[in-house]
Amino acid sequence: MTKIKSAKDLIMLLLYAKGHKGVEGEAVVGRTRLMKMIFLFDKEIRKQFNLGNNIADEAFPDFRPYDYGPFSDQVYAELEFLVDMGFVKAKSGDLEEDAPEEALEYEYWQTNSNVDDGSGVSQGIEQFELTDVGSSFVKDELTKGISKDQWQIIEKFKARCTGMPLKALLRYVYAKYPETTTKSKIKDSL
Repeated sequence: MTKIKSAKDLIMLLLYAKGHKGVEGEAVVGRTRLMKMIFLFDKEIRKQFNLGNNIADEAFPDFRPYDYGPFSDQVYAELEFLVDMGFVKAKSGDLEEDAPEEALEYEYWQTNSNVDDGSGVSQGIEQFELTDVGSSFVKDELTKGISKDQWQIIEKFKARCTGMPLKALLRYVYAKYPETTTKSKIKDSL
């Protein structure tokens, strides 16, 4: 029986997993990193490790080439929904030393999405993590049916994505999936 049925579920599952620090529910720094994680999970983990029985095809958003490589409007929309519903919290600020690319995309996203908190000041890079309600939901509803081996694969994947500098993650995506970088603004700087 498929448990992960939507992109919301997939986002929460990845946020629940341990990252490179070995902490359950370890935060993911930046929209760019989270976007690339979801893209790579679809391309490299889902089919390779037989997660198809647990994760429905419709849980994976469609990606298209955009300013910072593979992009899905749906990921942003679902993430905002999860924040608004209290399943995910977003913290802002200077959160990571390898964040220049995150800062550029954040500024671009803020400028081009007409998002304004009224302060006239950029809130900085966002860090995403599950709330207690979100963690309980994932534990009670989404992790059932995922084997120990599959869970280890998910956690190893998250640790790899969160443990490397963003620029290295982007280089990997750009080198392995060049068809998704045709509109990139940062392609030449990687």
